[in-house]
Amino acid sequence: MAWPGGNPFVGNLYEKEFATLSKQGDGLNEKGRLLANALLSETGYFTLERIRNNANAAADNKPSSPPMLEKEEPITHDPIMAPPKDYQPASAAPITDDQQQKLDQLRTYMGSILLPSTHEYYESEKRFLTEGTLKRYMRARKWDYEAAKTMLENTVKWRRDYRPDELDPDYIKPEAETGKMYFNGFDKCGRPVWIMRPRLQNSKDAERQIKNIVFSLERGIRLMPDKVENIAIIVDFKDSSASHNPSLNTCKKFLDILGNHYPERLGIAFVVKSPWFFFVTFKMIAPFMDPITRAKIKFVYDTADGKQENTKATTNEWVHLHDFISSDQLETDFGGNYPYKYDLETYWKQLLDYTGNPYKVIDY
Repeated sequence: MAWPGGNPFVGNLYEKEFATLSKQGDGLNEKGRLLANALLSETGYFTLERIRNNANAAADNKPSSPPMLEKEEPITHDPIMAPPKDYQPASAAPITDDQQQKLDQLRTYMGSILLPSTHEYYESEKRFLTEGTLKRYMRARKWDYEAAKTMLENTVKWRRDYRPDELDPDYIKPEAETGKMYFNGFDKCGRPVWIMRPRLQNSKDAERQIKNIVFSLERGIRLMPDKVENIAIIVDFKDSSASHNPSLNTCKKFLDILGNHYPERLGIAFVVKSPWFFFVTFKMIAPFMDPITRAKIKFVYDTADGKQENTKATTNEWVHLHDFISSDQLETDFGGNYPYKYDLETYWKQLLDYTGNPYKVIDY
């Protein structure tokens, strides 16, 4: 190769400069290439400084490439409201002869107080008082007949007055605007997953808040596939503060309704990114909770952030969500593969399509 100016000494210096530039980072590799072009096109004696300046100028004048755009991850607004085919329902313990006698006795008694067939709410009440309902109330009262009878009778009276299965969706819809609670996906036992995000609280109407919870419970029951009797809850405290928390009175009413009128409907609950103030609230409401219900509340390890959890803050169990919910049923926010983004109109339409608009009478 003939170097500019025919001076071997200068050529050697150019060669060394080119080698130095080529061994450096990506930006200087480009400058090295431009330096080589300069060496091949220039003639005469040049200083190393001039060659370097030529290369730098050429690099600076080169049209810049358009900025690399981050690849947008796909999202969907469609919630999962149909269960997977491979779910495995939790199996209930077999009924003993003594328990069967109590069930028969309870069935007879409830039949004696059933609304007359001419009553407008008769069909709903009749289909509420199924064998499954009787068993749930008996299990909730540990097969104490008198206690179960009183509990179920109180629920029947409450349903006649409250009409939880007939709550107007249009009245409830404002509570759903932000996506503070909604159903999406099913756990490995086929339980509908009810997602709650306290930070998205958008209402101060305590009465409608409670009715929204009841409305959601009723819709969740209608999403349950065959042989599934309860739901799974994920409470996501990400970015929440104490000001987002519902009042203690609202929490107590929720627990009262869940415990007294929807016994055995909570299968499992997961608390995600639990903040310090939740542990304070949890300690305050724990005395109102049935021990069996309390044991169903699990705290989720925050493995995504590599955070060391304060596992001593509660005696409840700490778990990983993937052990309970398959990745294709779990939102990406929780480490799953389903890229869901809440949209009110899409969610509301699909919820009512699946569960009844304005409502649907079902067997409980």
